[in-house]
Amino acid sequence: MTKLNGIHGRTPFRGRMASGACAAALALGMAGSAATADTLRIAGQGDIGTLDPQAQNSQITISVLSMVYESLVTRDEDLQMVPSLALSWEPVADTTWRFELRPDVTFHDGSAFDAEDVKFTIERAQAETSQFANFVGSIASVEVIDDLTVEIETAMVDPLLPDKLGYIMIMDSGWAEANGVTVPQDLGNEENTYAVMNANGTGPYTIAERVPDNRTVLEINPDYWGEMADDIEEVIYLPISSPPTRISSLISGEVDVVIDVPPQDVQRLESTDGLTVARSPELRTIFFGFDHASGELRHGDAGGTNPFQDLRVRQAVDSAIDADTISRVVMRGLSQPTAQLIAPGNFGWNPEGDERAPFDIEHARELLAEAGYPDGFSVRMDCPTDTYTNPEQICQAVSAMMSQIGIDIDLNLIPRAQFIPLLWDKDTSFFIIGFNTAYFDAMYVLETLLMTQTGEDGEGIYNYSGYSNPEFDELVREARVELDRDRRQELMYEAFAIARADVAYAPLHTQTLVYAMRDGVDVPVRPDNFIEIRWVTMD
Repeated sequence: MTKLNGIHGRTPFRGRMASGACAAALALGMAGSAATADTLRIAGQGDIGTLDPQAQNSQITISVLSMVYESLVTRDEDLQMVPSLALSWEPVADTTWRFELRPDVTFHDGSAFDAEDVKFTIERAQAETSQFANFVGSIASVEVIDDLTVEIETAMVDPLLPDKLGYIMIMDSGWAEANGVTVPQDLGNEENTYAVMNANGTGPYTIAERVPDNRTVLEINPDYWGEMADDIEEVIYLPISSPPTRISSLISGEVDVVIDVPPQDVQRLESTDGLTVARSPELRTIFFGFDHASGELRHGDAGGTNPFQDLRVRQAVDSAIDADTISRVVMRGLSQPTAQLIAPGNFGWNPEGDERAPFDIEHARELLAEAGYPDGFSVRMDCPTDTYTNPEQICQAVSAMMSQIGIDIDLNLIPRAQFIPLLWDKDTSFFIIGFNTAYFDAMYVLETLLMTQTGEDGEGIYNYSGYSNPEFDELVREARVELDRDRRQELMYEAFAIARADVAYAPLHTQTLVYAMRDGVDVPVRPDNFIEIRWVTMD
């Protein structure tokens, strides 16, 4: 027995949002007037989608909400699991975990945190409208032993349960019941609930103001139980979609840190007095997806067929993508070409499985001809303009590469708020996507992105392409209950090898995260791109 002591969805309310340069100007104006020496102003390219902690599994949403809500476990600066709202946890049987909870913790409204809140939140996260069902899909029941003890029974052996619970932010059950938010907001139908614009967590900050697509203002929680690296009284998060505006606002002093610096601006910022640039390899991988399931292209013309159902067509696309040139020219060296769907630093990344298919235009043309498309075909490529790093330029480059083998691309450059619904509705034939491993383990990608979508235990919840391979599914099901670490890794290697041979997706690269900040501000760059506010310091 081991005892331990010691982190994609739709955006609602589009009709009420300011947009474009007007929103950026308003956000900067408000931030500038409110800023003080104790205020940290953070600029990023996209906004959070909701304040409901179980409604949207999006990196920026979870990152900002983690300043307000807390989970049972968290990670330290070495990314090792450490206590948060749970003081300790241990497996007491093959399928039972016991969590001892932290005493004397209160929610922002003064209500006491206890085991009932843990039980309520886990069951809420299992609701149909939750985008965190895959994190709690193995849980069969939660039993309250006493006010500060819960036992969690899983339907199968789940060695990763504590890691997964690091993404389940605990809500106050009484507050949720009083405000009619016992189930998560339905982002798919753009539902409006009390939890979308209001929050009641145990974290170091409270919500002072929320203006979608404009700003989110956080104020320090004077009754916070934990420790902070610095006394930052106020945090203002500003979504600024325009890269030039983000960078100019940093240089002019209107913001303190930019968390997604475009590669083309890195050198200039490094040579600018008064600014510091920090980097880290990111756990996110960027790749291209295909519609595997439809009998005919949803968007394009291929004579009434769906070319992507033919392995040779997917191989042709893979061979026609020159990832080295994209890394050198588009990403300015701030990417690492890859053949895998997970990045180094994740358990399950295979050091011997990262050799890309050779870039070979002639071979790609031959594959298309063999598949029955000697003259190519046309297809729409869906690409968000305000997420990932340089997505627009990447998609433009890949579109040009596809034209060399006869695939005519109709490039659909759209904001993330329009792109995500296409994925959820599977209303796309060819698309770019980035995927992060939530708990530094390949199982997250295997289960959610690649397994056949079954609607059970989070299987295939983010399988937007319709990829399905029964042999692959069986390997993943075996791996996720395997307690022997070496054997589990071997099973994951085998599963990824099948997906790679199938060209389930066409991998492109992993990104390098780049933050830029004014001198005197230190925001550590975590490889999962989470802003850990407890570690931030500023003069």
